[in-house]
Amino acid sequence: MTNKKLIKDISASTTQVILNHVLGAAVFIITSRYLDKSVYGELNWSLAILTFIITLLSLRLEQVVVRRVASGDDPSKMLTIFSAHIFFSGILFYLFLLAGSFLFPSFFREHNLLLILAISQLLSFFSLSYKQLAAGKEKFAWLAVMSSSANIMRAVLLAGVLILSVLDIRRVLVIYTISSFIEFLLCIYLVQNRMGIRINFRYTIRDYSMLLQESLPQIGVVFLNACIARVDWILLGIFSTQVITAEYSFAYKLFELSPLPVLIIAPILLTRFSRYFSNHTQNELAEKKHELSLLIRSEMILATLLPLILNVVWVPLIDGLTQNKYGAVNKTTFLVLSFCIPLQYLINLFWTIHFSLNHLALILRVTAVTCTVIVVGDLFMIPLMNAQGAALVYLAAMIIEYLFYARYSVFAGSQKSFLPLVACVAVAFLSGFSVDKMEISLMLKLLLSVTMYFVLLIITRQVKKEDIGLVRQFIFNRNAHIEAANK
Repeated sequence: MTNKKLIKDISASTTQVILNHVLGAAVFIITSRYLDKSVYGELNWSLAILTFIITLLSLRLEQVVVRRVASGDDPSKMLTIFSAHIFFSGILFYLFLLAGSFLFPSFFREHNLLLILAISQLLSFFSLSYKQLAAGKEKFAWLAVMSSSANIMRAVLLAGVLILSVLDIRRVLVIYTISSFIEFLLCIYLVQNRMGIRINFRYTIRDYSMLLQESLPQIGVVFLNACIARVDWILLGIFSTQVITAEYSFAYKLFELSPLPVLIIAPILLTRFSRYFSNHTQNELAEKKHELSLLIRSEMILATLLPLILNVVWVPLIDGLTQNKYGAVNKTTFLVLSFCIPLQYLINLFWTIHFSLNHLALILRVTAVTCTVIVVGDLFMIPLMNAQGAALVYLAAMIIEYLFYARYSVFAGSQKSFLPLVACVAVAFLSGFSVDKMEISLMLKLLLSVTMYFVLLIITRQVKKEDIGLVRQFIFNRNAHIEAANK
């Protein structure tokens, strides 16, 4: 595996994530702008419920499949087993949902989007096995096409409806369903016809059982991660109003879109670390001090720059895009969530290392603590402070999760992850706070804050002159020993 191949993979992953973010943001802004707040809140609450359940249905097999395929297992076998699991669990879930609509009609009348929206979510769920296979095979260009297709269709169809008619929730649901179906068909075509990997029914229940046993330690993590991702939306829908749920889910959705670079490098780090730890130990990784230091500082710079820009432009930009619905009302909520972004970068790095080393028990313990903090904290804080309470609880949970992972990582006892985190967060906050009350144009505010940000990074030595040499060495070094170790 050459450095040239790595750069190509990063480029493909970058294209996928940026395209998905741009299109996803377009769909997200259009629906939030043209749907009533209460309807938008109900849509997001229903999505939170369905996302929570479908995440449970996966049993975290997708990560095991990526690791197995990246390590050289038969891709056809992995595709067959995972696809069968997804199909049957998805169909059973929808039958259960249908039965619930007859047993509890009043609930489904109040939440009348669930049954229709579930069709779209299940179709996207059916596509998961094909996407994970492409990730495991490091076919990031095909993965980009698969992952972007649904958002492309949604953006195009939403734009068409706005030109020709009025956008309402019924048309949104139809667009979601059509786009998910097209995505599913495209995934099948690309994997079978372009990658030459087909489902083969010669594999048995025993093969599935072995894969399931490997994922068993992760089943608890699946439930806990699903809680972490969406329990605040769900509890807001229960303890507050649809309008407050709409406001928080809007801020949270933009928060999810903000850690753009970590989404680019996450699948690449997973395959690279899985391959690295098949021949090396964690202690050997710890010896790469300069490379790890550069990686962490680079991640912290990326993790704080975009949130800085978004917080500076937040109110005028978001109120302008959403007809004054979600800007000023969410300013504090988004600021609090922004502090979570650099923590998520480091958590992703630590998680990837531990997962590659098969430290699943540790991952389960850390995730359980994080989930407990969020659930207990939300039950107490949401009734008191609504959306801002949920945001504060999430920040507290991310801090605790980072501290636990840092304690057991290759950085235990060192300041390699802690100092760049504190320095970059402080630099970004100071740069944004300094221009917040200035009576100047928005563009000038943005220019001043970003300039101050980079100046302070140099002063605090988060950007160093020697970093340029390390980057050049990483890009151009073709040392045979490195290539042999990565083959």
